[in-house]
Amino acid sequence: MGGGCIMSIVRGSGRNRARGYLKSKIKGIAIIEFTVVVSLFFALFLTVVDLGIYGFVKLTMQHSAREGARYAITGRSDLDPDASSNREAAILEKISQSSSGLLDKVMDVQNIRVEDVYGNAISGFGGSGDIISIHLDCEWPSVNPYMYVLLDDGKFKFTVSAAMKNEAF
Repeated sequence: MGGGCIMSIVRGSGRNRARGYLKSKIKGIAIIEFTVVVSLFFALFLTVVDLGIYGFVKLTMQHSAREGARYAITGRSDLDPDASSNREAAILEKISQSSSGLLDKVMDVQNIRVEDVYGNAISGFGGSGDIISIHLDCEWPSVNPYMYVLLDDGKFKFTVSAAMKNEAF
């Protein structure tokens, strides 16, 4: 009977080693699974944040285009930063003020397009009674490295427009 006890002790120690080996394997697999899940979570999280920022920028620029068009149709020029009553400078200033500081970050101010109903470029912002369309061609860089593959040069490119008829001025 004494020999059986020794054999069970030897067998038990082998089982403990096997259990320890399996536990270390399970811990390694858990680390790999955690890494994969966290990577996917951050990819999804950064994508949602990036699209949210893009949406905010696009809506803000749409707002500034509309505010600029509303100001342009009145024929006013009191917002000219040089106080020289330049209507074009006053309209650009209104667009810039309405953009919450984003205008210089998304485009060059000199590239604002003003067109008539037929898509022809208009010098200035049109005359009295003209229908004008103001277009802002914007680019916003993505903060998400996963989005670079989906975007051209890693930037969201969009155009916002506002069309209105100039009042009699």
